[in-house]
Amino acid sequence: MLDHGRARARARAGSAAWLLLLCWPLWSLLTADPGLVRVAWALGGVALLAVCWLMITWRLFSGRGGSPRPWALAGLLGATLALFPVLGLPWAYVCFVLVVSALAATLRPAGFVAAAVVTAVVEVVVLWALGASFAGIWWVPLVIAVQAVVAQSLKQMGVLVMRLEAARAEVAQMAVENERLRFARDLHDILGHTLTSITIRSQLAARLARTDPDRAAREMTDVEHAARQALDEVRHAVTGYRAPALSEELDKAARGLRSAGIELDVSPAEGPIPASAEILLAWAVREAVTNVLRHSRARHCRIVLSVDDSAAGLEVRDDGTPTGEGPGATRTGHGLTGLAERVAEAGGRLEAGPSPGGGYRLCVRVPVEAS
Repeated sequence: MLDHGRARARARAGSAAWLLLLCWPLWSLLTADPGLVRVAWALGGVALLAVCWLMITWRLFSGRGGSPRPWALAGLLGATLALFPVLGLPWAYVCFVLVVSALAATLRPAGFVAAAVVTAVVEVVVLWALGASFAGIWWVPLVIAVQAVVAQSLKQMGVLVMRLEAARAEVAQMAVENERLRFARDLHDILGHTLTSITIRSQLAARLARTDPDRAAREMTDVEHAARQALDEVRHAVTGYRAPALSEELDKAARGLRSAGIELDVSPAEGPIPASAEILLAWAVREAVTNVLRHSRARHCRIVLSVDDSAAGLEVRDDGTPTGEGPGATRTGHGLTGLAERVAEAGGRLEAGPSPGGGYRLCVRVPVEAS
């Protein structure tokens, strides 16, 4: 990655180097035995011009996108005109370089074109008034035109670079936000099913504590195992992405549903399911079974897996009714929203809602080509 602070510092140093153009006019003046007044006049004008030039370039390369102050341009133009009587022809031949660059940095394109034309006219008039021949005048407007195009192009390139920096910063921020969303979604998917299973088994163990202490102890052993497994999964999620296995999720679903007194029937696919599609279907199994455990009063749940040449699919049906809700209620939440986002990112389709014959149905289809 580029160090933009150093790049701006180099740009400012390079623009300050253009002030070396002042050496020729000053040397010509000092070697001509000028009077004290002319030297003071020249040094004062050069100092004002240098300060205004540095103010213009400093703000131009600040990286904030702001235009240089108009008063700095006015001071530079005033100093340029004031130096013509004392620095003569050498100054007339070099001053337009600074003037055109300052105009390009400060003015909008339409105003800059007009200002560049005025600069060329003033240069020609001043050179003619100072006694320059036609051979020393005719090429000046051409050089000013070329410099105007170059200066404006450099300014536009600087604007594009600043926009690129802003876009890269925005993309980086979006990447951070997407990663936070992914992590929150994964953490919900990892812990939602396990904590639901722990809650149900703990409640069952509490009921069995007096009537069947041995089974209650076994249930609490399973609770301990589930808690340890959840801790391991959270550690994996913190260190990196952990993809669930479909077979593991089906085993967890069977154990969790059995503990809740819900019968599970699984119909496997007729062929192998591609690896990335299997990962997505595993998330779907986890979310669907968690919803069955949390929100339904089902007695039976059926999971059907399928695969063909175009897509892999999963259907989860139960015969329950959402707890505390009417028969037509839906079971939406953060987990189902996260699953829908996963499916959409893979180019698949998710359908979830009450079944026409009662109960609830969740169906996921994932294109094989996207897996």
